[in-house]
Amino acid sequence: MTIEFDKHADFSHVRRYQWRTHPAFEKHPELQEQYATGIQLVLGAGNTELMKKGLQPSDGPPDVFVTFYLGAEDNQKLRTITEAIPGAWYGWYGQPTWTRTEVDYYKTGVLILDIVDAATSKLIWRAYCSDTIRDMPNRDKNINSAVRKALDRFPPKQK
Repeated sequence: MTIEFDKHADFSHVRRYQWRTHPAFEKHPELQEQYATGIQLVLGAGNTELMKKGLQPSDGPPDVFVTFYLGAEDNQKLRTITEAIPGAWYGWYGQPTWTRTEVDYYKTGVLILDIVDAATSKLIWRAYCSDTIRDMPNRDKNINSAVRKALDRFPPKQK
């Protein structure tokens, strides 16, 4: 996870937030459908974590807008396994061996969480999160963990 923030931003005034749809989802509504479950998980985990920090969702003018991008990419990893038959020898040639190849399918998930100052429309804080998702039915654990770890570092500790 990588956290970036505006070192000149005043985070002490941040009390109210409002969710905004990420421009990528506005331009490509099919992504909203594809990631609908993930979007709901981020919104739920985000609300929980932000409220733990004392921030409140706002129907009126917020102090900050919170937006995020969520995506996943299919990947695979090939493994070649060499197996020998114990105790079997072909003279001076050695043990007979066989190889087999296994394919491990997984997804690489990405979450970019942005906090934008509502008064200036400037990005003041960003978290880049990525994770390997091997068990899609339990992806909520990956998403909740990523959101919690990211927002644990908000507001940033400034010197």
